Amino acid sequence: MSVFKTRKNIIARILCTTAAAWLLCANPAHAHNVWLEPDAQGGYVMQFGGHEGLAETFDPAKLQRVHAYDLRGREVGCDVQNLQGGIRVKPDAKAALIAVELDNGYFSSTRPEGAMLPLPMDKNPGAVHGVHARKFHKTVVQWGAVMQKPLGQMFEVVPLQGQAPHAGQPLRLQVLLDGKPQAGVRLSWGENGSPAMTDAQGQALMTPAAGNNTLQAILRQPVQGDARTTQNSYEYLLRFAAH
Repeated sequence: MSVFKTRKNIIARILCTTAAAWLLCANPAHAHNVWLEPDAQGGYVMQFGGHEGLAETFDPAKLQRVHAYDLRGREVGCDVQNLQGGIRVKPDAKAALIAVELDNGYFSSTRPEGAMLPLPMDKNPGAVHGVHARKFHKTVVQWGAVMQKPLGQMFEVVPLQGQAPHAGQPLRLQVLLDGKPQAGVRLSWGENGSPAMTDAQGQALMTPAAGNNTLQAILRQPVQGDARTTQNSYEYLLRFAAH
């Protein structure tokens, strides 16, 4: 096979992979997210991806913040380690809540439904559509008053109770964007759960099941006057256990 054909095939595979990733992100039920998985040493391994439970590699430079808080909402220590193939988080023993923020960057396409390249529109000649994708997460270690306190994340899901939720009983949550209640946010249990939408106060009732629960929140907003993108994408995972 010629060098030209080899390079052409490589480029085609890259474009197909990028297009597939974009199609998953464009479908609210198949959004990519960031989350933490506990390990055997008392820490957590950061994961990215999520469609059908599949994790993907990501650039550690995209990670913006990892903070841990005690039961009263006071910030405690949290060690973030770059490991081969990922990131490990080791919070202080007093941590009741861990929060993560990741900026996945800009993507754009020269066609409305075309393959997305990891470039802002102003760096992709002929681009007609762009997305700025941000990811957010909370892992609940132990329920307490900290759960009811907004942490100042740009996009945030806040349970409106400090007690651990019970399986089968509704849990009221509020979604904030830039600290303000946000209506019209899509909520679901994982990617396949029946969706609900937040009301004018940014609130919704969701009923957890027994065991580990993963609440997904997704908001897409059009953008005007920004040469880099035509849409902001906010995605959130809140993970906790219910009994």
